[in-house]
Amino acid sequence: MTTREELRGHWNEIRGRIEERWSQLNSSDLDGLEGKTDQLVGKIQQKTGETSKDIRKELDSIVENLSQSASSMAEKMGDTFNEAVKSSKEQFAHASETAREQYEHMNESVQKGYREAERTVRKHPAESVAVAFGTGLIAGVIISLAWRR
Repeated sequence: MTTREELRGHWNEIRGRIEERWSQLNSSDLDGLEGKTDQLVGKIQQKTGETSKDIRKELDSIVENLSQSASSMAEKMGDTFNEAVKSSKEQFAHASETAREQYEHMNESVQKGYREAERTVRKHPAESVAVAFGTGLIAGVIISLAWRR
């Protein structure tokens, strides 16, 4: 049985279906009947001569069809949402894998550079100390000149 809440919740859709089903009704016949099942049935009965039982059965059918449509739409939206989540997870996994690969590549490069520097220092310890001392001296002079300004 069609309830007041069902009529109110889907009134615009129901109203359109009522006007299609009972063409004897005009728009002004339905004004003010939102959620008023008994009055709606009475108005339709008055205009069409159909029995109250048949009208209620038809209204129940209309509401049921709308509910099924809404349910189907919600299900489709849920499927779309699930697909979007799945796609986002896949994209995140790909981005994460790419970032990990880049990190590993960078880490290997740094390790290689460190080993190369260590080899150079072991091979030429005196020159390495002199270069480090000179670099520190130049950096100190530049910093002290910058602070004086």
